[in-house]
Amino acid sequence: MNTNIRKYVGCAAVLFGAAVAAEGCTTWVVHPSAAKSGRMTVNKCRDLHKSPVNLSIHKSPRGWRWISLADVSSYGMNEKGVVVTCNDGDAMTVHHPRGERAQLSSYRLLRQVLDECDNALDGATMIRDHGRNCRRPSYWEHGATLLVADPQRAFIVDVGPGYGEMREITRGMIVYSNKMHLPGNEFITCGKLGGFVSDRSREANTRKVMNQYREDGKFTLEGIIRAGRAKCGKEHKDKHPFRSNTQGDTCFELDPEFPAYLTTAYTSVGPQRHTVFLPLPMALRKMPEKLRSGKWSERALKFREKVGDEHPNVEKLYEFEAKLFAEYEAVREKARELLRAGKEEEAVKLLNECFERQFKAADEFLDRLFEATPVCTDASQNCGV
Repeated sequence: MNTNIRKYVGCAAVLFGAAVAAEGCTTWVVHPSAAKSGRMTVNKCRDLHKSPVNLSIHKSPRGWRWISLADVSSYGMNEKGVVVTCNDGDAMTVHHPRGERAQLSSYRLLRQVLDECDNALDGATMIRDHGRNCRRPSYWEHGATLLVADPQRAFIVDVGPGYGEMREITRGMIVYSNKMHLPGNEFITCGKLGGFVSDRSREANTRKVMNQYREDGKFTLEGIIRAGRAKCGKEHKDKHPFRSNTQGDTCFELDPEFPAYLTTAYTSVGPQRHTVFLPLPMALRKMPEKLRSGKWSERALKFREKVGDEHPNVEKLYEFEAKLFAEYEAVREKARELLRAGKEEEAVKLLNECFERQFKAADEFLDRLFEATPVCTDASQNCGV
């Protein structure tokens, strides 16, 4: 067995279980040609059960850093500018042969990409080939869709037992929920019509929200975050990314010039209608304890239980974020100037001080918002969901 493959085999059952559950979600990518920022942009709205989310910083065997934005690791970014995410796929008519074959959970696939790949093509090819060689177990007898991106290129990869297909995204924007899209999967998938229509509705409605916030024909960060917070309902016209089991949302902006420092994850650690999106640069050197331990997301979960999903202070989150993002953008461009001048240490210091300052401000803001928002008394607003 290849040594790199062997290294990722043999995960504990608890890790397999986490990987399965982490594959729900809505993911979308905006090509640089369609983004107002001009950067490759990837968004991941993560659905799981009601549990805290832990962020962490890692170092790969190759010596580079990567950051997990939801445990280890359902999605993340490395200092080479590579981002990888995973969604659940369709039910399968084929199964992993077990026996002596490697069994690499989606958790292991994602981690292997972040550890070993310095570009999206290599990462996507690796995942595709693992699928074709029956190395990924078919949890719940389902396939999966993974997205791998770097500042220049992005790929969708559909995998199932013995199946792997990839396609590059060369323009525009695409949304994936929990259905596979690529050719060949029609021979091995058996999803039901109701689930198919529900997932396609979620994809269509995500695009609709984002289109409402386009500027000069380009998709904006505001539109992406608005779409991530759009609340799902029972009717197809109301299918959106934010659902009863949503744990959080992250929007990645991949910087083509200085990915090891300026690639940024705007991340909501916890249900995104109940917490702020923090700008987290790849230059971050120390993850705050509240993010590492899950305490930050625990507050958001308690806030959701207290006030429901349609609480009256959702707009205050946008008001706070507008100031946060403006400050961060100014600091990021100042750091860019320092990096161009070869002053890496100064740039890293500037970015870390900005994060620490914004983290503290957001922490205090969320405590105040929690106390100021009234308890939900209307059961129709999903109190305590």
